Formats: sequence, C-alpha cells, structure tokens
Amino acid sequence: MSPSANVVTPLIETVGIGKSYGQHRVLQNVTFRLHPGEAVAVIGENGAGKSTFVKILAGAIRQDSGELRLGRTPVSFHSPRDALRHGIAFIPQELAYVPQLSVAENILLGRWPQRAGMLTPGMLVRRAQEEVARFGLTIDVVRPMSSLKLADLQLVEIVKALARRAKIILLDEPTASLTEAESGLLIGVLRRLLQEGVGIVYISHHMDEVFRFSDRVDVFRNGELVASERPSETNHNALITHMLGQAEEQFDPLPPQIVTRPPILELTGWSTEGVSSLRDVSLVVRPGEIVGLFGIRGSGTDLIAEGLVGRRADISGRLAVGGCIFGMFKRPIEARRAGIAYVPAERKKDGLILGLSIRNNLSLLVLHMLARSGVIDLTDERELAEALIARFNVRCLSQMQPVQQLSGGNQQKVLLASRLAAEPQLLLLNEPSRGVDVGARLEIHKFLRTIAAQDRAILLITSDIEEAVVVSDRLLIFRDGRIVDELIGARKTQGQALRGATGASIDEQAINDGANFS
Repeated sequence: MSPSANVVTPLIETVGIGKSYGQHRVLQNVTFRLHPGEAVAVIGENGAGKSTFVKILAGAIRQDSGELRLGRTPVSFHSPRDALRHGIAFIPQELAYVPQLSVAENILLGRWPQRAGMLTPGMLVRRAQEEVARFGLTIDVVRPMSSLKLADLQLVEIVKALARRAKIILLDEPTASLTEAESGLLIGVLRRLLQEGVGIVYISHHMDEVFRFSDRVDVFRNGELVASERPSETNHNALITHMLGQAEEQFDPLPPQIVTRPPILELTGWSTEGVSSLRDVSLVVRPGEIVGLFGIRGSGTDLIAEGLVGRRADISGRLAVGGCIFGMFKRPIEARRAGIAYVPAERKKDGLILGLSIRNNLSLLVLHMLARSGVIDLTDERELAEALIARFNVRCLSQMQPVQQLSGGNQQKVLLASRLAAEPQLLLLNEPSRGVDVGARLEIHKFLRTIAAQDRAILLITSDIEEAVVVSDRLLIFRDGRIVDELIGARKTQGQALRGATGASIDEQAINDGANFS
C-alpha cells in the first residue's frame, strides 16, 4: 500500500461499532478502515471479537451501535448476499459447499452460464476452467466436491468467492488446512488481487503468515481494537503482548540425559508404495522428548500417522512400542492397546462427537476403565471429567455442555485431554494447533512440554513450520517419503526446515524478517 493511502477514499470503514448479546459486550467502539490494494490481518484470541467484527462487515451480523460505511456512504447489510451485491465476499472457516455437485457447479453456483436460456455441461466446465486458470490454479473442475481433500475444498471455495469479482474479500483462517506450498499459492493469488485494487481482510492465527502478507495488523482483545501496527514496525512478541498481555514463552532445550534412554517408539525400515510413499524410514522417540515431523503435502508424514494408528496395514518394516515388537497394526484398537494415543488433524470429523457433552467425550475412550460389572460408574466418570477439565484449563459452562458449543481452542483441549485419559506411553499428534487462537496454541504447547516431562514420548506431525521449530526437541524433515535431515540445537530453524522440505535455497534472513518465501 502506498504512503498516500490514508487520503484515498476507503473501500469500507466502521465508526465506533459495537455488538452485545444480552449483557455480554462482544465488540466495543471499533473504528476501522480498509483501502484499495490493502491487506489487513485481524488477530486475537478466541472470544476477542474478531470473528464478530468480520461477520458484521460481511452482513452476517448487524451491529448494535456505530456506523458501517462503504466508500464514505453509510450502509446497512441485511445478509451476506446483500453484502455480496455490494462487492463484499466472505469465505468462512466452516466451508459451505454442495458435496454432490461438481467443482465447476460449485464455483458457479447461482450464476450458471446460459445461452438462449439453455445450459450445457460443456459451457459450465469451460467457464469454471477459465476462473480457475485466472488465479493460476490447477483443479479438476469435473470432480465431485465430495471427492476432494480438505485443502482442495478450501481452494475451490476461495475461487468461488473470487470469481464474483468482489472488491472486498473477507477470509476467516484461509490457510488453516493448507500446507506451506498451498498457502504460498493462495497468497500469490491474493497478491495479484491486491494489485488490481481489491481490499483484503483476513483472520489468521499464523504469525509468520501475518508478517509475510499483511500491510497492517489489527489486534483485538476483549472486544476492542487495541493495536494497529505495520509488520515492518513491530515483531511477534509485541503482537502477542497486545493479544494476551504477556510475551510468548520460550522452551528450555532438551536435557542431555534424554538421548541415552531406551526409546518408547522405534520404527525401522518403513516402506510403502503409492502416490505418497515411504522409503526406508527409521526413527525413534524416547521418553521425555518431543520429536517433530515436518514436510510438504505428500512428503510421507501422514503415512507415519496412519501406520501407527492401524490405518495402513500395507506398510512394511519393523515397529516396537515400549520395547515390545509388533506387526503392523491393522486396526486403531490395536494401537490403543499398545499404548498409543492419537490426536487426529480433523477434530470435528475424526476426534470428537460434537453432539455429546464434554464429559462424554472425555470418557469415551476409557469407558472400560470406568465400568464395574458392565455398568459405567457415573461418579468416577464425573470425577475424571472434572480433573481433566481443570488440568487442561477447558473453559466451559459445565462438563455437561455439548462440545460443539465450545471455541475451537477449547474443543482441541478436550480432544487432547480425552486421549491422555488412558495414560498412554506415546502421544501422536497430527496438526494439534490447527484452527485455534494464539492463546490456546500457547497453552497446548505448554501442555505438551508438561506431558513430555512426565516421561511420555510425543511424536508431533505438523505443517506449521513455526510450531515445528518451537515445540520439537528434534525435528525430522521429510521429502519424497524419506527423512532428509534431522535438526537440533542451532540448526533447528525455519529456514533450514524449509530448505530440507522443499529442496530449495531459502534466504534465512528473509524468513526472520517476515518476507514472502513462497
């Protein structure tokens, strides 16, 4: 954005807007401006008011006080469709698509091309391919949406919104489910839109992404806009202090005696064929340490998780847990019996039963431990839930509250607590902080350090490079199904991790300065 942007008529602005639900004030006196060609990151803890604010801009919620202006003209949106007619497109974190329809039909939903009142499949496909090509993406527009992975669904939804030629794009955690490479691709698309004068507001929990992409960072805390900073004039710790009132905690290095202890987990010569494969992978995880696995999509890290939890019986090699040698697990229950607890990447699909209470979710995997003569001891279940809620600082109304009513961060705490209820030997985590705010992220990282200090082994699979570097004691870098590097000590940096994962030459100083390396 040019220095003269402040005198340019803003695309959209708010003046003193507020919002309450009953006696609870969620937004208070927020004044904000977005100019043409400007990207503004909105950050803050869950409950800070950022999602409510963006939904007001999108027409999904109406403010109680203050004024919303479009190009200096006061406006009042009655729905997201109303906002869309005024050139504002909103891409929520919870994607909205029709799974039975094709990619092309979803991209052009509600505006299918017609000629003389007729629509042909060829016309639909050609128009969708034009939209996809416009943003430099490669997507098979004929495939049904139900066949796509989460990251591909996210990209399709973004194309659908951008295809409407909106002048203002609002995004809620747009890269939460994307790999580093996919995030770089998306950011490249958004940069081209900025050059065309589009304004972008996006909620993000990824600090490195905020520094790479945004022109301005607006920080919300307790419903107020407490800081507005340019990335070049601030740093990570300053923003975290604005959000939380405290700086980010730094973890001590791994104690030297850990490396001499017998491993809890030992993989030897793991191999499998396929589009995504493993090639003679061997690794160990010892009690008291956190071993991270980092690689781009298709590098093989997901196959390690699937093999360890009984979802990939086609993997060959040797597996030992707690000194006991096993054949490859064929079912998840075999992994649990061996002392492995798994925190999956998609908590709402694979990890939690959203309609059940917090208590039921916490006890679900240990009901056999709470049963007497086949009957669940409700007192023991209640006491277990009470202890886990306190231990993991789950913020809730009661342990009988449905887990679907919790914030993303608190849902993730419930998921983590439920896996630790059985006191496993090994904790396997796949993207443990995906879709959670910075405060919950820091808490989860502290929990992992505490869990490791109790002589448990932790294997952390993450595509979040900042998390991989900060949390891991040892970081194993995957590329093309192999471990290509092991990073410890001073070598354990974001630049070194990316260099190994991509095989590219990465400018370390550019990363530290927040430059775009995609």
